[in-house]
Amino acid sequence: MEAVDAPPGGELAALITAINELLPLVGMTHGDLELEAVSFDTGIAEELILALLRGEQVPDNQLNLSFTDRLAFLRETRSAPDGKPYSYAYIAGKIGVSRGMVWALFTGEREAGRTVAASLEEFFGADPGFLSTSGRRALARALRPIHASLLTLNGLRGEGIRQLAMRSSIEGADIRLAGPLQRALTEAFVQSRDEPDNAQDQELREITDHVRALPPTPRKRLIDKMRGLLGHPLS
Repeated sequence: MEAVDAPPGGELAALITAINELLPLVGMTHGDLELEAVSFDTGIAEELILALLRGEQVPDNQLNLSFTDRLAFLRETRSAPDGKPYSYAYIAGKIGVSRGMVWALFTGEREAGRTVAASLEEFFGADPGFLSTSGRRALARALRPIHASLLTLNGLRGEGIRQLAMRSSIEGADIRLAGPLQRALTEAFVQSRDEPDNAQDQELREITDHVRALPPTPRKRLIDKMRGLLGHPLS
């Protein structure tokens, strides 16, 4: 199976540019990105991914691995529970083909149709299209969550938690970004808590502070009265 051509418009180039612009804004470098995970998801070597991030030219033939190489990568990186590679016989039984066919696929003697390729991707837990998608398209897909995480982290600076909710999700974020994101989320929450949304919120906070400042006995009486009002609202 030939790799699918990369989409026009240079999505990968645009993502790399955006990531490189965001990294210094959040005080991070390429070394803070978990490129090992990107390599795991795409089958592309870390050094090639880093070279692209640095703006170096990488030929497509180094990014577009052959079907056989991609299949071998899956078997090497997605081991059986005992830590050993899955046997051809076991793979064959799971995807519903003969052992001989699996052997032929791994050795390059045969090409896989879409159904068999999809079954192999599902068996190894790879993204759909792993065995056929072009390297640049696969990298763009793998870098999107990293870009979204950096965008969120940068956007959190000076923003409250409500503004954060309107920004990109941190789901699937790069693991090394998880710590900075969590700290930024905490800071945003504290900020939103300390900055009232409107005059009523400010007044409510002032009343709460006054109640807390009362001696224990009158404070309890007032709280009991407030509970009574809340339990029997005026019609």
